Amino acid sequence: MLSRSQGLPAVVCAPTLAERLRELYARRETIRFLTGSYLKAGHRDKVLGHLWSLLDPLLFMLVYFLVFGVLFGLAGGGGRSLRFMLYILIAVLTWRFFQGAISQSANCIRANRGLIHEISFPKAILPVTVVLSRLYDFAWGLVVVVAMLLAAGVWPTIHYLWLPLLVALTLVFVQGAAFIVAYLGAFFADTTNVVDVALRLLFYTSPIFYYVRHKPGVPEHQVFLTEHATLHFWYMLNPITCLYECFRDALLWGQAPELRLLGCAAAFALLICLVGFAVFASGEGKFAKYV
Repeated sequence: MLSRSQGLPAVVCAPTLAERLRELYARRETIRFLTGSYLKAGHRDKVLGHLWSLLDPLLFMLVYFLVFGVLFGLAGGGGRSLRFMLYILIAVLTWRFFQGAISQSANCIRANRGLIHEISFPKAILPVTVVLSRLYDFAWGLVVVVAMLLAAGVWPTIHYLWLPLLVALTLVFVQGAAFIVAYLGAFFADTTNVVDVALRLLFYTSPIFYYVRHKPGVPEHQVFLTEHATLHFWYMLNPITCLYECFRDALLWGQAPELRLLGCAAAFALLICLVGFAVFASGEGKFAKYV
């Protein structure tokens, strides 16, 4: 080992990813405090406060149902109309978690430049607290979904037991993507603009308000891309699509998530989280120079 006693400068090795993870875990109290601060800031000065965690997905569902279900005639009538509302709600809830976490993470480093310049701490705490604060809203949204399903006469099945795994996969996927956009946002101030456009494109190319699989009561002509098998196959590899459909299987259709979709969601979630954390860690020591 090179040392000063040999007349050479000491070599400081960068911490490994495992060491960074341990350091992040050691700061769990800080993460809990900052997550609480994000939640309080998000609902500060609002008359309804945390009730917006319940109302927000419901109002978005209603808007999309009126536009695509009623105006475009995708909902059908009677029971099909109610099922279509629930179909939309499950995807809207998942999308809001993803979209909100990614949008906030893109600016989380620059928004905390004072902390970064004055205090030494694992910068990964910042995107982690953003995602956890959005997870809180997502969890309350799931309560709304279950309540709506019960009100519609869709009773819980054994397949609800898939929910913890699906929530965990969604969390891992969102966290990985948040690391990547937080890294980019630290170096490029216009990342937020690019992310907004990319999210808008992903929103319309993900099956929130149209069907992509054959299910009971769904007309053949309303299933997207069925006449193009190859294109449909590649379209279904979209991890967001996989998560939507897995949640819908467990909650709405009363069946186990399709194994191919579940495997695809798990593979993408783990890959993106590992790559995202590695990318973020590689630039952590440079953030103070750019923000």
